[in-house]
Amino acid sequence: MRPRPTTLAEAVRRYLEVGEGQDGAFSVLLDEFLDAFYTETDPAQRQAMIDEEPPRLGNERHDAYVGAVGEYLASRWDLRIPPWSDAPCREVAEPWFVGMMGKGLSGLLLVESPIAFRRRRIFTEAEPLRRARMPAA
Repeated sequence: MRPRPTTLAEAVRRYLEVGEGQDGAFSVLLDEFLDAFYTETDPAQRQAMIDEEPPRLGNERHDAYVGAVGEYLASRWDLRIPPWSDAPCREVAEPWFVGMMGKGLSGLLLVESPIAFRRRRIFTEAEPLRRARMPAA
């Protein structure tokens, strides 16, 4: 069993290597990265975990979501927002309502979505990267 990815870029590379096309692989690798990020306590190490630009996936939604994750983690944990997260390829053309309920909860998601997601036209819950290991900010 491989250790969990310790950078966002590594999580994306692993997805491209072994997970692409497998249901849920993107979410699993992202969750594993988030667990590593949340258990790290040194701000410099956390910064290093999001600094490297992840490769593009060629999936508009995934590429935009990765950009939102980089920006959101930086903002939430008082880090420097990685410049790569602001690239035009890191947003979706059409609004995307994430989750099982999708557009059924569109009004709530429009209001709750953190700015890192909302500015990319990704609408999600207020705490989209919640994990059991997530410390209080």
